[in-house]
Amino acid sequence: MDKQRQEITVRINGKERPFAVDHPQQNDKAEPLKVVMEENVSSIEASKQTASFPSIKKKQNKSLRWNARAKSALVSTVIAVIVGTSFGFIVLNMIPKQKSHSLPAEEAALSAPIETETSTQSDIKPVNENRDVSTPFTISVIQAGVFSNAKAAAGYAKRLKSSSIPVVTVGEQPVALLIGVGQDKETLRKVSQLYEDGVQSTYIKSLSFNDADNSKRTSVIQEGETLYMYMAAVSAVLLGKGDVKGDAWEELENHYKQFAAKSIPNDKHVKQYVSAIKNAYLALVAYKTNQQEELLRKTQQELLEALQSYMSIFPLRS
Repeated sequence: MDKQRQEITVRINGKERPFAVDHPQQNDKAEPLKVVMEENVSSIEASKQTASFPSIKKKQNKSLRWNARAKSALVSTVIAVIVGTSFGFIVLNMIPKQKSHSLPAEEAALSAPIETETSTQSDIKPVNENRDVSTPFTISVIQAGVFSNAKAAAGYAKRLKSSSIPVVTVGEQPVALLIGVGQDKETLRKVSQLYEDGVQSTYIKSLSFNDADNSKRTSVIQEGETLYMYMAAVSAVLLGKGDVKGDAWEELENHYKQFAAKSIPNDKHVKQYVSAIKNAYLALVAYKTNQQEELLRKTQQELLEALQSYMSIFPLRS
């Protein structure tokens, strides 16, 4: 049996009354405990949060420091590239200009004449324009053989003409074939190579009319000699793939005007000589416009025929 609870009685106003102590219910006891536990949990969570703040701040500080370093390195690199590029541009552009301005005046003065001299250089050698009547007419020719009779020479000459090679026969016994004319032997070597496929053999030599009768060398013949040497030189150089400058063409035109202004004696060979020189000039001027090699060969043919007439007036003595 359960023990009976002892009751305490109190006498009030002569009457005994029970005295009881109010005991809180169990729920009341649990409430403070719950509050305490909640406060403990809150304090623990707060402590955890406060404990995690420093680590987060540390991570943020580290990332901020790395970002600052990366930005600083990037800015430094960009500045270095800009400065280096600018310096290189200055070195490449400013220094050569200063160097070119610092050239001595003597170097600048010497460079211009050299360029001018090169640009006007021609393969035509100067012709002696001040020759007097006592100076013999001299010219170089390509000889393509010597024959004992005119018939054999004529047959070979016909074969050469069929190959578009200029040719004339000169002399009687023996008869020589001439296939080219020029100012000098060196120039004619290139022309001779041009004809080597159609010619058996060639020989380059100079003809000098030392024994010419000066009384027959009239003004038209003397002017013709100078013009002849110019045309022979120009046509041979062009056939040999050489270069002829503009001043040579001007000289050629001037000499032709002087030649054409001279009176012509009533002599068959002189007329043939003058006619052949004029035809040679017309063919050579036509080449200047059309640039056709056959016109140069035509010029050479007319010059050879003019020489043939000249040798009829002034025969060469062997």
